[in-house]
Amino acid sequence: MTHNLGVDVGGTFTDVIVFDEEARELTTDKMLSTPENPSKGVINGIDEATAKADTSVSELDLLFHGTTVVTNMLLEETGSRVGLITSEGHEDILHLARAWTPGPLYGWIDMDKPTPLADLVDTRSVSGHVSSPDGTVVDPIDEQEVRRQVRNLADAGVESLTVALLNAYLNPAQEETVREIIADEAPELPVSISSEIVPEYGEYERTLTTVINDYARPEVIEYLDSLDDSLEAAGSTATMNVVRSDGGLMSSSAAKSRPVELALSGPSGGVVGAATIAERKSVPDVLTLDMGGTSTDVSLVEDNKPETTRQTKVGYREFKSRAVDVNTVGAGGGSVARVQLSGSLQVGPESAGADPGPACYGQGGEEPTVTDANVVLGRIPASVALGGKMELDHEAARTVIADLAEERGSTVEAAAQAVLDIVTENMHGALRVVSVERGYDPRDFGLVAFGGAGPMHANALVDVMDAYPLIVPPGPGVMSALAF
Repeated sequence: MTHNLGVDVGGTFTDVIVFDEEARELTTDKMLSTPENPSKGVINGIDEATAKADTSVSELDLLFHGTTVVTNMLLEETGSRVGLITSEGHEDILHLARAWTPGPLYGWIDMDKPTPLADLVDTRSVSGHVSSPDGTVVDPIDEQEVRRQVRNLADAGVESLTVALLNAYLNPAQEETVREIIADEAPELPVSISSEIVPEYGEYERTLTTVINDYARPEVIEYLDSLDDSLEAAGSTATMNVVRSDGGLMSSSAAKSRPVELALSGPSGGVVGAATIAERKSVPDVLTLDMGGTSTDVSLVEDNKPETTRQTKVGYREFKSRAVDVNTVGAGGGSVARVQLSGSLQVGPESAGADPGPACYGQGGEEPTVTDANVVLGRIPASVALGGKMELDHEAARTVIADLAEERGSTVEAAAQAVLDIVTENMHGALRVVSVERGYDPRDFGLVAFGGAGPMHANALVDVMDAYPLIVPPGPGVMSALAF
C-alpha cells in the first residue's frame, strides 16, 4: 500500500499525519518537540504515527516536512554566531538598517531595537569595489587581506560566514573569490554569498537576508543531516520534501543551503490548508489564526487565494524571501507571563517551549504561561489529555499563576484572565497588521482558527474584531501537517 506522511515541527509540539492513498484513510498523531535535537521528535512522531496507521517507515512513499525551527530561532534569537565580511566603509550596514518606526503614535519610545544577528565585533571589511550600474571591477580585492580576515574570524569562534560586498548583485566575481578563500582557510564553516541568496539591489536587505541564512544554517544542517540519517537507518526510501515559506517544496540538500527560505515553512502550510477549508465552506475571504505553543501566525486570504510577498517578516526583522504573507508574533500557549518593573503585565515573546514547557505539563516548568492560565480558568478541563495522552498538572498551573497574582495584588482567577486578555490583544495587533493596516476591514472577513491553542482564543478575537463566520476545522492541532 502507498502511504504519504506529513510532519510539522513546532517549537512545542510535533504534528504527524499518515495518509493511506488506497484506503483514503488519515491517521494523526501529536507529541512534544525535542528542542535539543528536533530530529529526535520527528523520528519519534513518524514511528508512532506509522505504527498507528499499521504501516512502517520503510513503506512510506513521500514525506512532506514543514518546520518552525527557523521561525522560532529568529523570534527567540537562538541561532549561530555569524561572521560578516563586507566592503570597506560598510561595516555598520546592519546597524544603519532601514528607517522604520513602530506604531502606534510615539511607539518608538518603547521600541527595543534588537542587536544585529552579525555583531560588529564579528564584522570585517575588505578592499575591492564593483561599480554600478555596469558591474565593472574598479578596485580588485586583496586576497592576502581576505585570508587574514577569514582566519581572524575563524579564530574568534564564529560558526558561519556571510559575504556581502557592495554591488555584488551586478558582478558576483569578488564574492565568489572570497568564498573560495574561505573554503581554503576555514573549510569547516558554512558560507553564503549575497549574490546567490538575493541577487538584486538593496544593500541592507541583501546583507540582512544572507546573514539570516547563515544564522540558521549550522543548526538546520545538523538537524536535517540527523533526520536523513535516522530515516535511512529505519529503512526509509521515501523522497523527503521540505516545505518552503511560499508553500512550495525543496529538497533536503537545498534546504541546508538556503534555510532562509524555511522562515515560514510551517505557517505557510497552515494558510494554504485554511484557504482550502474556507473555500469548501463557501467563505472566500478569511483571516487565518495559527496559534501554537511558541508563536502565533496570522494571514489574510482573499478570493480563496493566500497573499504572497517578496518581503518576509519574522518579529522585528523584515528580509527578502518569497513567502505566504504571514505575520508572526511571539504569542503562544507557552508564552511566559511576568510582571515588569513598572507593575504592568507582559506576556511573551519568551516561551517555555517543550522543555520544560508550561507548569501544567508536569516537567518542572516554574513560570506562568498562557496554557497555565487556560487550565486555571477551566478552559482545559481536567478530563482532557493533550494529544490524547498527556495528563495535565492542574495544581502546578494554579501554583505558578498564584505567584503571578501575588505580584499583581489580585486573585488567581483575575491574574489568569489578565494573561489571556493580553495575549488576545497581542494576536489582535498581529491581525490588524494584515488587515486594517493594509486597507481591509476585518468585519468583511471570516476567521479560520487552528493550531493547538488557536480555537481556544478564537471567540475572544472575533468578538474584538467583529469577524464572521468563525471556522474551526476538524483536527485543528495538525492542520499545517495536513495541508502539506
